[in-house]
Amino acid sequence: MTALLDAVIGTLQRGLAAETERSLAWSMHVPTGWDPYFTPRMSVLDVYHFGTQHFDHHRRQLALTPPADSGNGAISSG
Repeated sequence: MTALLDAVIGTLQRGLAAETERSLAWSMHVPTGWDPYFTPRMSVLDVYHFGTQHFDHHRRQLALTPPADSGNGAISSG
């Protein structure tokens, strides 16, 4: 499982490194009912960040004590 996770993270990091400011700004409508972290319009950068928000959300659910960074994980869409 660790090897699979490392491979997926590596692929995401390489993809993110290859993005341009312009491509990260591309956006589209997203159905907000799919996930509480979705906003009506999300950029490619927002979608990359979603995975972190989703992970942190479940980490907070499963933690016996709140993590030190127990914010809501929200980002601004500007």
